[in-house]
Amino acid sequence: MEDCISCGQSLRGGELTLPWEDGDNPEAYIICPHCGEKNTVYGYGEDDG
Repeated sequence: MEDCISCGQSLRGGELTLPWEDGDNPEAYIICPHCGEKNTVYGYGEDDG
């Protein structure tokens, strides 16, 4: 995922929260640095092999 689902701008520089880091998020997410929208990152950190 490279662009925000809300504003369409780049997520570069956004804050990444890892799965379960905030206690109740089963998926990682990135907070858009432009609009603050939470963008879910599906499959982050899962083993591909």
